[in-house]
Amino acid sequence: MKKLFLIFLSIQLVGVLWGQTKNRLSDGNDTIVGTSFKTGIPVMAKCYIAPLSIYQWHWNGTSENLLLELRETNKKGTSFTKKGMLSMIELESKGEKWSREMNYNSSRIVQQGDYFFLNDVKKNILLDPETGNSLWEGRLDFYYIEPQMNIGLGYPIESTSNKMTAMNLSTGVKLWDKTLDRTYGWDDAYMLNDSILLIAVNGIHAINLLNGKEWSYNAKTVKKEIGKMIGFNIVGLIVGALTDSYFYQNQPDVATSLSSNLLIDPDGCILYASRDKIARINTKGKVLWSSSLPEKKSSTSSLILIDSVVYLINRGYAQYNGEPSKMGDPYLAAFSWKDGNQLYLNAIPEKNEYIRHYQVINDILFLLFKDKVATFKLSDGLFIREAKLALQKNEEMDAFLQPEGIFLKQDDMHFFDMAVDYGNYNLIRSSNGRIIVMNDSLEMIDELSKEKIFFTVIANPEQAIITQNDSDFVVLDAKNGVQMVFKASENMFLYEDQLYFIDKDRLFEIDLNQLN
Repeated sequence: MKKLFLIFLSIQLVGVLWGQTKNRLSDGNDTIVGTSFKTGIPVMAKCYIAPLSIYQWHWNGTSENLLLELRETNKKGTSFTKKGMLSMIELESKGEKWSREMNYNSSRIVQQGDYFFLNDVKKNILLDPETGNSLWEGRLDFYYIEPQMNIGLGYPIESTSNKMTAMNLSTGVKLWDKTLDRTYGWDDAYMLNDSILLIAVNGIHAINLLNGKEWSYNAKTVKKEIGKMIGFNIVGLIVGALTDSYFYQNQPDVATSLSSNLLIDPDGCILYASRDKIARINTKGKVLWSSSLPEKKSSTSSLILIDSVVYLINRGYAQYNGEPSKMGDPYLAAFSWKDGNQLYLNAIPEKNEYIRHYQVINDILFLLFKDKVATFKLSDGLFIREAKLALQKNEEMDAFLQPEGIFLKQDDMHFFDMAVDYGNYNLIRSSNGRIIVMNDSLEMIDELSKEKIFFTVIANPEQAIITQNDSDFVVLDAKNGVQMVFKASENMFLYEDQLYFIDKDRLFEIDLNQLN
């Protein structure tokens, strides 16, 4: 009997060890992905094959754990079914740490920093990344996580409730709850200090994450067009009475994000603008000063602080029923930082256009519109000059770019670093992908076609991996010389000297040391 028990125990032990060390990924054929331009030797990628298609992957950027979402497909391989599994892979060994079944019709994985949450029907489960076990489960959909304090803020899953709850993520224990409107989402969230979180929604709410204590600054950041809805419905009734075909609107049109960014000044106070005013609030919630704004003209705005002056750039648009839309009028205003005294408020004569982007160089404000650039002097808000840009078909100006991380192809072996060669100029990207280069006087210096421009995807101190189309990649050395050209999928990440990319059911690993 004792002998049989030992045999049974041995079988169980082998089973446990097998479960801990089995490989979910099988070895595939190593693949030549390119040739090192320095050594002339082919560069190999190790291939690992998953038993199912890799639907999604999750990595926190530092650990050896790679979470794969594996999912079955139909017989033709053209669509996914609901069945699959989660598999946590150790990058160095490619061994599987754990796995668990997954129903994709009712469940999804959400990664927030180092945390992996399994949303399953009406519950949210925190998974242990080392074992896959459920650490705890709750009914919160997390809006914000503070990793240093290990606290998450969330609202009930599949509910319109505005009851916000704070939870200790280590234990799943509720810390406190309070009512905070989320009807149109949060405009912004920012840690003011080690324990106070600022949430911008209908003003500012400063909440101590440890105990839920709060002060609030209320402001107008939403506009409901109830009168417009009533008028629309009256017309609908009249048309219905005449034609027997009625139409009506049961919810008013809503404009949101009628506010600015949260700007923290050198004294730790908060500068914030809404539809009708700009204010400076201290860390206790006391309004130090406020200054009125033209409510009918105000919209989404941007605040910047330079020396002792707060500048407000009213952008001339807002979120209208959830979509960006022209609203209000662009204008530029300036206020004294210490007392809120208005220095100027100048209209920008663009009634049918809004500000796409802006940048500041010295005392000059550059504003980007759909088809032109204009400059204004910050000291007095006065117009300096503008330059019209010739647009291609279906093209609009998009944004000012910073040159860091952008490369321009010189030839097959060399690239220019735009931070070096164009660092003193203004770069403007269009919706078609080309870049316009202008000097501070708005004279065009160069026009770069999309085919010549490459953006950095990943970089380490020795190398940069760049692309222009998310399928053809170039590896540059520290002197911007080409080390290798290769094809891969955009599902790519770099862990130490190993480059990984995922394609269908395959994980590829390239040791970048091969290039030297």
